[in-house]
Amino acid sequence: MIRGVVSRALPLSRPSIVASTARAAASSRAPIRTASSPTRASSSSSMDPDFKPAVIFFDCDDCLYKNDWKVANMLTHKIESFCGERLQMKEGYAYELYKKWGTCLRGMQQEGILTCPETLEEYLEYSHDIPLHEHIGPDPELRAMLQSLDPSIPRWVFTASIEPHARRCLELLGVSDLFEGVIDVRAVDWVTKHDADAYHAAMKIANVTDPNRCLFLDDSTSNMRAAKKVGWRTVLVGEYGRDCGGKIECADADVTVGRVHELRDIAPGLFVEDAAPAGAAAV
Repeated sequence: MIRGVVSRALPLSRPSIVASTARAAASSRAPIRTASSPTRASSSSSMDPDFKPAVIFFDCDDCLYKNDWKVANMLTHKIESFCGERLQMKEGYAYELYKKWGTCLRGMQQEGILTCPETLEEYLEYSHDIPLHEHIGPDPELRAMLQSLDPSIPRWVFTASIEPHARRCLELLGVSDLFEGVIDVRAVDWVTKHDADAYHAAMKIANVTDPNRCLFLDDSTSNMRAAKKVGWRTVLVGEYGRDCGGKIECADADVTVGRVHELRDIAPGLFVEDAAPAGAAAV
């Protein structure tokens, strides 16, 4: 299991985080291959070979896994459904809030749409109740990559979502034991990764003081921009945009890769040679 528990985040205990649909399917599902065959990194450059981060922050959705935004689209649909049916919001406005504020939730908080704590919890539970097991499965290649990273460098998942959702993703990928913990939106007091405060909070949780020694992998160009302003080293994961479908150009990314698995190609100095075999199972 994940080794650390972030204060103010939801508990990391296994029984409390897996939705009933995922529990029912977990024992019978067939392995799902979520990564393509290994390829050399399609990166814009390589990282400074002398750079050794004090911590590596990995985004979760559309970064640790990619599935043509199937999960992202399901989340968007559930959010739109809740906002339209429960909050009587006009069609499409939830996504406008997401684009403006970084998450629909933050937009609703900032614009005074969502102020009741009970409704907030209802929103979080409803919007994340999706069948992740249908679109995310074990990824031995990802596990082997993470296991072969220098063990002296702590690894955290840094997500704009909630900890239970990220935890379900990690368990389905088979890598839940390879991170110090999950830094979620609760842990950073609801600010999004568009906001410098989120990065300062993440550093405090990870017990790091020098922003120049933070390495950040994420699929969002907006998050790249915010992280770079704080002083983090940045790796954009994904070369094509969800909305435009075109090639992404991101001046705020130190390096761009197509898949998170390609980290070894652009930063070989972060890895050790005694990597575990790709098929090694999570414990």
